[in-house]
Amino acid sequence: MDQAHNLREFVRKQRSMARVLAVTSGKGGVGKTTASVNLAIALAKQGKRVIVLDADLGLANVEVLMGLNSYYNLQHVIDGEKRMRDILVKGPAGIEIAPGTSGLAKLADLNAHARQNVLDGLQDLQERADFVIIDTMAGIGQNAVRFAAAADEILLVTTPEPSAIVDAYATIKTVIGIREDATFRLIVNMAASPQQALAVMTNLTRVARQYLGITLSYLGHIVRDPHVTQSVMQSNPFTVSFPTSPAAKCVFDLAEKIVRQRAESEHARTGFFRRFAQTLGLASNG
Repeated sequence: MDQAHNLREFVRKQRSMARVLAVTSGKGGVGKTTASVNLAIALAKQGKRVIVLDADLGLANVEVLMGLNSYYNLQHVIDGEKRMRDILVKGPAGIEIAPGTSGLAKLADLNAHARQNVLDGLQDLQERADFVIIDTMAGIGQNAVRFAAAADEILLVTTPEPSAIVDAYATIKTVIGIREDATFRLIVNMAASPQQALAVMTNLTRVARQYLGITLSYLGHIVRDPHVTQSVMQSNPFTVSFPTSPAAKCVFDLAEKIVRQRAESEHARTGFFRRFAQTLGLASNG
């Protein structure tokens, strides 16, 4: 009886684990963090419990985009002073934010105890949400790649600029070198039109298939919209300040697609701790 009960509880707990989405980009300036924040709000408006982890450990700025200011951040979790749930800050539409810490060079440089604190904190987040959105650092640095490679799905943000596309490909290549079965979903930001976004997707997909042997999934685009810049200046996400704007409509469409999609498998969804622990050189306790 006890064994059966424990097994049911284990299955229930695993099924209730959040989907972990890492939002990343090959370079800065493509709107990665703006996309992370607004996508989180759009998912929350569909009744989902959403937590945003600011994992840009060099220039943590998720809070800045929402006009928030917290006292505790990821550094307090790393140091063992706070649990992850203790640093969460309420944001628009009921989302929660785990504030990042600026100036942390490499997770690999942390001692074993600090790295375990990070892992425990991530498990804490995944147990209390439907979606955990990880806003990674831009580029192919170790921290960004660790989070991206461990996530259930990678939302790769690029723009139509040639340099952004080249850097997006470099990100794909780097992550695939660590995890061959990584799932990429492409978001083309600042697109002049759906046709331009599709052209970017077609070119990037063709190159990825030809040289890396993988197939990219196209999630959608966010149109170039002056409301986005205006919302950034106001420190208020455009899905809140301009919910009927063209860019907001695009993000709401992206959120609907994500909700309709399912994680590749239960194994993929519950494997986040194991994958992330492996990148840190720790044994997963999940």
